[in-house]
Order: sequence, then structure tokens, then C-alpha cells
Amino acid sequence: MEFARKDFKVRTIDDVEIGIRGVQLATPAAAPATPMILMHGTRIPGISEFDLPVEGGSLAEDLARAGHVCFIPDARGFGNSQRPKEMDQPPQPTKPIVRSLEITRDIDAAVNALRAETGAERVGLFGWGTGGTLVLMYAALWPEKVSHIILYNPLYGGVPDHPEIGSGSRWEAPGQPGRFNQEKYGNYYFNQVDMLRKGWDRQIPVEDKDSWRDPRILAAFEQALIDGDPTSLEREPPSYRSPNGMLEDSFYMGHGHKLVHASQVYCRVMVISPEYDLWTRAGDIAALREDLVHAEEVRVWEPKNTTHYILLDRPERGRNEALKRMKNFLSGVPD
Repeated sequence: MEFARKDFKVRTIDDVEIGIRGVQLATPAAAPATPMILMHGTRIPGISEFDLPVEGGSLAEDLARAGHVCFIPDARGFGNSQRPKEMDQPPQPTKPIVRSLEITRDIDAAVNALRAETGAERVGLFGWGTGGTLVLMYAALWPEKVSHIILYNPLYGGVPDHPEIGSGSRWEAPGQPGRFNQEKYGNYYFNQVDMLRKGWDRQIPVEDKDSWRDPRILAAFEQALIDGDPTSLEREPPSYRSPNGMLEDSFYMGHGHKLVHASQVYCRVMVISPEYDLWTRAGDIAALREDLVHAEEVRVWEPKNTTHYILLDRPERGRNEALKRMKNFLSGVPD
């Protein structure tokens, strides 16, 4: 099966250039499926999460195989999108740039391009981590353009005291409970490439990490992070830049602040919350589910013995089941 890819740019309503990768079948499907936006999370750009050039590394390809036209946008400040001018200077101990609400403009530009490309009135959106918060916000702001959303490892802000990013975490300002530590982390951040492996390894509950995760996936992911920032090789070891706006928003959700209320969402909703994920918590998912009072449908899948990276782990470690359930959800088939 052959796939067609294209990398292109669109402009937002506030005139920011957004990079998008499109992935679809080279020969269009006879019965096109729901067009999909795949939205990245807090610090990692889109291609590295959704379209790695190795087997089992491209959610975009897997969805395209089922007839979905997929667009992978980079939010402003990430990957192939325009970066704020502040990112041309060293990080400053000032307010984090590129907040979640701002990014909904970038999503809207991508959605409008996808609707124009496919002729569809409404599209589906998939959001990874805080990317799930972004698509939840978008679905509340533009319900007429959204048919489905998939929230993968989402943060909602339904419960406080998140152990990774809540009270007492390294992200909190010393002596200022509940305040993000912008003095230390600043407006944007240099991320070490090996941060990915370290975080992933923490969640894999066996000594032989390669038995759970194909090493080619990890290598391709790390290379995509380097390729996603033209300045990454200017530093030793290589690092890639990301705005801290979504990180600050995540911090506040970790304290129990809802940045959007799920009662404002009317489309079909699927939530994926792997057991070993350190971002999503059962109480937060329960609060989200309780608030989705107007959603046309709600499916929650909380797979046991799975990591935050279930979509990039080996097929038998949950990936195949995740793909099956997502395709069922998007096509209206019961699990």
C-alpha cells in the first residue's frame, strides 16, 4: 500500500506560519473516513510523535491505511512552524510563551486546510498529553467543525496534587505555592534528546527495554527531535527548543485548575489512559468523564500494563489494541 506525504505551510488568523505534514493513501479510498488532525503535546513536535519512518512508528500511516486523510500540525514555536522572535535569543526568566489557548488558532488553521482538502464539514482531532487539552479547547470553541476527538494521556485539571507537576514539584516557584517557576525555566526551554529515553524507560516494567520497545523506534524518535529544530546541533549535547506555555498550563492543571470545562464539548469523545503513564491519573479521567455531559458519545479505555508511549511500543504491548479501538471509535463500531 502506497502513501502520499506533503509538507506545507498555512497562516493563522493572527498571521503566524504553521507547518503541516499531510499523510494519506496515494490512491484515495473509495469510502473516505473521518479526516484527522494529529496534535502533539507539551514539548515534542508533531512528526516525531506521529510519523516516524520505521515500521510501527507512524500513527498517521495506520490511520491513512483505513482511509483517513491525516494532517500533523506543529504549534507555533515547534518543529516546522514559525517561532516567536524570543526564541532567537537565549531563554529569559520571563513569562512562558505560546499558551494553550493561543495554539487553538494554529489548530483552526490546520482544520480549515483539512476541510478544504477533503470537502468534509467536520473533522476528528487526536491530542497527545496536553495536546488533548488543546483539542478539548478547540472542540469547545468550534463545535461545528469537530465530529470526534481522541484524548490520549490527557490532563484535565479535575483533581489537584499531581506528583510530577503539582505542588512541591520542580516546576513550582520556591516560596510561592501554586506559581510556575519562570525564574528557573523561563520563556522557552532547551530539551536534552535523551530525556525521551529516560522517561520512557521509567515506565517499562521489565529490564530488557528492547523487548517492549523496538530500538529502531527510539532511534527514529530521537533523530526526529534533532531534525525538528535547525539549531539542535549547535549545542553539545544536541538539544531542541520548545516554548514553555503549554508546560505552565500543564502545571496549573496539575494543581486542579480546569482550563476548559468538558461540558462545553458536544462531539464524540474517546479517552485513552495507559496504566503506567505518569501524566494522566484515574481521578482526573473520572472528573473529565463526569463533566462530558453533552458529548454525543464517550468511550474511556484504561489499558493495563501499558505505557505513555503505547502507540510506539511493540504491537503486542498495546499498540495493536489501541489502533483497533481508535478505528472502531472513528467508524462507529462498538468495541
